[in-house]
Amino acid sequence: MDAKSAARFKQHAERIIEELSLALTLAKEASPTDEFLNLRASVGEIIARVDTMLLDNIYKDHPDLDGMKR
Repeated sequence: MDAKSAARFKQHAERIIEELSLALTLAKEASPTDEFLNLRASVGEIIARVDTMLLDNIYKDHPDLDGMKR
């Protein structure tokens, strides 16, 4: 994948993580504690997979996009 496409892909993956985090905020306010905890665990797994499976692949080929490494 070229650098421009990789940067756009990264933006989409980051947006997915942000939206899932916002969804959890809503769920926390509207769900019983046990239901929220189950949901949080599931969403946490999804976020971790997006981060490790998608973003790590981008950073492998385009390390300059990884803002954590300097």
